[in-house]
Amino acid sequence: MPPKKKAKLLKKVPEDVKWCLDRSNHLSFKEFIEKWDCLDRNQAQQRFGNILSEYFKSKSTADTKIRNEYKNWTSSADYIRFWSTRSESNILLKTELGCSEIIDIVTEQRLKSLHSSALNVSSDSTAPDVSGDSSAPDVSDDSSAPDVSGDSSALNQPTSLTGTMLLEVRDYLITVMTNFVNEEDTNDNPWMFKDINISHLFRKYQAATSEILVKHKALPVESYVHELASLTHILFLCKDQHSEIAEKVFSLETLQQLTASLERKIINHNLDFPSNHFMTITNTLTDLSLANKTREQAIMEFTVLASQMNYGQKRLLYGIINLESELWSTYFDPLLSCIISDPDRLIHLRWTNAIPMEKGKNRPDAVISERQQMSFVNSVGYGEAKPQQGSCSKSLCLDTLRLAIFTKNAIDINKLDGALAFQIHAFNITFYLQQLTTKGIYTFTEIAHFRFPQSLDDLPSLFTMINIKKLLGVSDVFWRLCRKSKQPDIIEERYRRTLVNLDAMIDTAQDSTRRCVLRFGH
Repeated sequence: MPPKKKAKLLKKVPEDVKWCLDRSNHLSFKEFIEKWDCLDRNQAQQRFGNILSEYFKSKSTADTKIRNEYKNWTSSADYIRFWSTRSESNILLKTELGCSEIIDIVTEQRLKSLHSSALNVSSDSTAPDVSGDSSAPDVSDDSSAPDVSGDSSALNQPTSLTGTMLLEVRDYLITVMTNFVNEEDTNDNPWMFKDINISHLFRKYQAATSEILVKHKALPVESYVHELASLTHILFLCKDQHSEIAEKVFSLETLQQLTASLERKIINHNLDFPSNHFMTITNTLTDLSLANKTREQAIMEFTVLASQMNYGQKRLLYGIINLESELWSTYFDPLLSCIISDPDRLIHLRWTNAIPMEKGKNRPDAVISERQQMSFVNSVGYGEAKPQQGSCSKSLCLDTLRLAIFTKNAIDINKLDGALAFQIHAFNITFYLQQLTTKGIYTFTEIAHFRFPQSLDDLPSLFTMINIKKLLGVSDVFWRLCRKSKQPDIIEERYRRTLVNLDAMIDTAQDSTRRCVLRFGH
């Protein structure tokens, strides 16, 4: 007798597909979005479209009606209005949860976590060998079915998220929500701003973000870079670049006032630059641009003028001299190497693309390091750079998030008062300062933004009085704050660990239509 064929094991049909099949007579995309709390319009549309193409592809009247209604609605103004209204009323922005509601969520998720752990342990010893054959159609957008705990959030689960890591992430998120319920850290010298308890609101912000992630498992970094940073205790404060969820928790007015207050406290825009020196430099740059003077003549005049200036002014002028002589081959390094680097003070800007001294999984494009004898030791700043072409919002937001984590680690390990970050996109550069402002809250504040010249002809456009004051301010911030703290005990007391599994919470899909609140090149 021929050997018996191995029985085929049926592939489990995803929960959202089951839901759609149960409603085959009255299925609508709007109900699908609301049922599964879809985060992203394009991803939800792709998922539902895949389900229709696999399970509702017949020429029957019912299937044809569902497909036509889906096509007509997604092409209508009502569809756009639906998503716009949803951003205000969606569960993603419901941050007014009371403690009892969060306790219910925490309890439910703890039970799910324990249930999943038990199932994982048992499946390790009894898991069958499932072949690729299946009688159920495969849906290309569904890389993994929802777990049996009932958490139906396959829409946003990254393919790289293992079961063990998923449980670790979920436990961490539940802990964040529990801390908010227990009001940990909020009564111990909270951060007060104009009678507003920022510490409490930040815990609430973390709890709201955790609630979203417990349900959806991953977020698109383009739209939620602020929220992802908050989970590793970093509060993004960038002028006119606040997220909708942060606005809901803190209020836009509070965020604007807090950002302006920190910026005024950090950077001094009133540093003096003599008007006669400014006019001399401007006239020389204009003559150089019009070919009335040679590059050598301009450099000689600036070198003589530099001898009459203080340290900050002199270093800025040296940067202008470097730009004149090196702009043809490199854009940012000639100036940056003068305002945030000085070998005489044992501080070096290095373009290394190497793992920093503070470790971690990622490599910054640039690092600002202290040097002791023959070795580079503590890092006090980092930089990331991307060209104009081939750079999408996702890669730029990932760079910003990496810079926030790099600078946080530098503060934690080297006990710094602050750490500088700069991000380059094409000819635009943005400077940030990270500080450990209060217990458990690191502020990542934008302090300046410039557009660099692309040629010598554009050099006069950089050298305006407002840009001079900004550059002097950045240099002053760096040399004044990016150094070893005189009170390392305070840094140690306020410290919170960096979340190592943050990458697992980022949606791996890329979509150029996603809204990004951060500016890159604007």
